[in-house]
Amino acid sequence: MLIRLTPAEAVALASIGGAGLPPAVTSVAAEGSVVRVTADLRRLDDLPGPLRLAARLAPVVRADVRVLGFAAGVATLGVEVNAAGLPVGKLLGFLASPLEHLLASKGLPRSAVDIRQDGTVAVDVEVLLAERLPGLDVTRVAVEGGEVVVEASVG
Repeated sequence: MLIRLTPAEAVALASIGGAGLPPAVTSVAAEGSVVRVTADLRRLDDLPGPLRLAARLAPVVRADVRVLGFAAGVATLGVEVNAAGLPVGKLLGFLASPLEHLLASKGLPRSAVDIRQDGTVAVDVEVLLAERLPGLDVTRVAVEGGEVVVEASVG
């Protein structure tokens, strides 16, 4: 099956399934092969220490996300982050542990997201879907023409 959704449609579908966006995310849009996410960190009450300090210094964060590859059920994402107009993507690796802890506290399986030192993020799509959509085998994930594209089969 081929699924093509705009980011707004993907967010609406996730919300129906009970997996809405965190309250800090203020917008999600796509242009070409890039998904643009804006977040206001002041909307999060339970930030770990290093992120709380970062939120005070630069509360609004913008990220451009690109799908770099998809293999063995894992999507590798390139993430460019800026806060207050400054590129902070290189700091993503330093914030990996508190970010991964925050995601786990929100119910994401620990093995689902791996924030790497090089600023890429590995998302284990199979782990994320195993509980909610067992039997769905995703074979491709991409962003094309402003849409999220997923190729999958039901097994």
